[in-house]
Amino acid sequence: MLPTYSPTLEETEVFQALDFEGLDNLQEVKTDAQIKREKWEKSRLGIFSGSEIIKLCGYETKSELPDGAYTYISEKVYEIVFGEKYKGDIFESEDILRGRKYELQAVAAVEKETNISFSFTGENQKFFKRGGFGSTPDGLSKMYSLETKCPNFVNHNNFKRMKKGEDLKKIEKKYWLQVQSEMYCTKRDKAIFASFYVNEKTGYTDLFWIIVNKCEKTQEFIQERVNMANIEKRKQVRTYKKPVIID
Repeated sequence: MLPTYSPTLEETEVFQALDFEGLDNLQEVKTDAQIKREKWEKSRLGIFSGSEIIKLCGYETKSELPDGAYTYISEKVYEIVFGEKYKGDIFESEDILRGRKYELQAVAAVEKETNISFSFTGENQKFFKRGGFGSTPDGLSKMYSLETKCPNFVNHNNFKRMKKGEDLKKIEKKYWLQVQSEMYCTKRDKAIFASFYVNEKTGYTDLFWIIVNKCEKTQEFIQERVNMANIEKRKQVRTYKKPVIID
């Protein structure tokens, strides 16, 4: 049998002398970054986002939403009804985690190479709403919206095959749609798409960036699908009692 631990007399006296009154009422002290993150998350509730707009944009040759869109719509219906982010099967890829870790470093690298200063970066990012949906660029200048990625080496090397902005549609369609969404929501005609590779063992970094121009056809298609999704979303919300209204 294992021996049980018995506090010494001195330890017992110290423990009894401690005042634990009020511990149950302690409130978490949040940092400015946490508060800004929560405001950003709240601003996105119930709103379709440019980073996930590809979920609405299948069946390009048909005037209907793809099957997968209805799952995304259901998530937004939940957020409107209950006033909180839908937390289903949350999966964060290595690319997403690297992006969070190195995003500001990537923005700084773009600023240094292009000699362009960007606002709305890091914890000051903003969810820009327009046309019934919204987007959050990684940075914004007077002329450009900025989208950065911090992929693994293979994906980064694949991005470097691009010779012009239109190639992004062939290389990674979801990022093409995301960048076009960001330009639409921020009223910019140009965007910088940047891939920032970091070798975490050696500290070696490599930056690739390209200018993507506004594509009216793509943006019109996105707006068409968003309109269809919003109609379906509102129809579903009306089937629930006393929903929480989100502006």
